[in-house]
Amino acid sequence: MAEIPWEMVIESRGASFDSIRDIFVHSLQAEQFWIRRLIGKSPEGTYGASFSEYTDLNSIQEYADKVEAETNAYLEKLTTQKLQSVFEYKGRDGSINRNVTEDVLMHVIEEEIHHRGEILCIYWQQGLQAPYVSYTAYKGQTR
Repeated sequence: MAEIPWEMVIESRGASFDSIRDIFVHSLQAEQFWIRRLIGKSPEGTYGASFSEYTDLNSIQEYADKVEAETNAYLEKLTTQKLQSVFEYKGRDGSINRNVTEDVLMHVIEEEIHHRGEILCIYWQQGLQAPYVSYTAYKGQTR
């Protein structure tokens, strides 16, 4: 997003969420929502911030860094036993849902992939070179 004008980042696109910014921030909110649930912290308010509160790339980056830190803190403590355990939570309709923790984390990954793909399509529709960084390139070489 840093390589395109801010006006393009916030332009209405008619996608799952209105703009590139909104789609990206939503994906961060979804990750934070599930990680907070998994650690036993209330996810209340995760979706409360209006997308318009993110007025520039710095505010988005600050939020992304916060979410990444929460996720990394959770993952650092995650054991194989916990990964395979059943996670119980209340659904939006009030029903009790039960999923294996690994499946919840796979859902978080799938949500992220879905929305990143959506953003890439918007780039292509605008005739822009879509940014692509493989996960291994992002992580770099193992030391």
